[in-house]
Amino acid sequence: MDIVRYTLSMPNRRQFGSTEAAAELGVSRSTLLRWFREGRVSQVRRDRRGWRSFTTEDLLRIRRELGDEVEIPESDEEQDRRGRMRTYLRRVPTFRTLPEPVLDELARCARFHGLLAGQSLFVPGDRARGLHILVKGKVRLFRTSPDGREQVLALAKPYQTVGEAVLFHPAERHVSYAACIESSTVMILPLARVRQLTQQHPQLAFAFLREFARRIEDLEQRLEELALLSLEQRLARILLEWASLGETGEELEMPLTLSELASLLGGARESVSRSFVRLERDGLLRRSGRKVLLLDREGLGRL
Repeated sequence: MDIVRYTLSMPNRRQFGSTEAAAELGVSRSTLLRWFREGRVSQVRRDRRGWRSFTTEDLLRIRRELGDEVEIPESDEEQDRRGRMRTYLRRVPTFRTLPEPVLDELARCARFHGLLAGQSLFVPGDRARGLHILVKGKVRLFRTSPDGREQVLALAKPYQTVGEAVLFHPAERHVSYAACIESSTVMILPLARVRQLTQQHPQLAFAFLREFARRIEDLEQRLEELALLSLEQRLARILLEWASLGETGEELEMPLTLSELASLLGGARESVSRSFVRLERDGLLRRSGRKVLLLDREGLGRL
């Protein structure tokens, strides 16, 4: 692709509709909308009627995301927004060691997306829109068997990446479910832009490799626990993991139902319920519904 340089001498606040924006970009409206669906470009603001509303800065940003070289003098508002995005990205373990210029490029294309409890971030077969980073809330990752049984894979916590493996999969489609347990906010980095930056900056590629290595270690540890630890021991470990860093006796609320917890632990719902009864009988915890009071964290850790 020939690189074209676009320069904007000063911010232009003119508003464009989708048809006008497509004409400015030299493509059809359907092509522009397809780019949004495929995650090749970041979303733009919508007006009160729900229609997309473009500024000149949006158009130049879209050109940048498509690979053109663009110089955009940022407004104060955009600089503030990018600064906030950098702050959020720096909290993501995958990106903590990235150089400032690389983090800045990621911040330029980052956008927020809000979801309600029960909404899906993606389902199997969905085309990848980009890299998802959970900023607020909790997301449950799971798969289903042909007979409808669920297998919980993981519980994503704030500032974790979600479904990142699809970024480098040729099919560009998700193979698992990601559902919000509570109202959540997700940061999305467009697929094409992340791939482009990964090719341009080896530091970003190594950051993803480190994250993949960590995930593999987590899976190996989980397999080891399934093979060597009793269900009670696995339950104690997950409760300690969920617990905050407060003093002994702090109450926590389980983010999963008993059935979902059983799926995550690799046991039956009834077996997990009996394990809770035994741990409560031994004075290690007290449970009421989803609320669990950890009475003896050291005791749980010794199991």
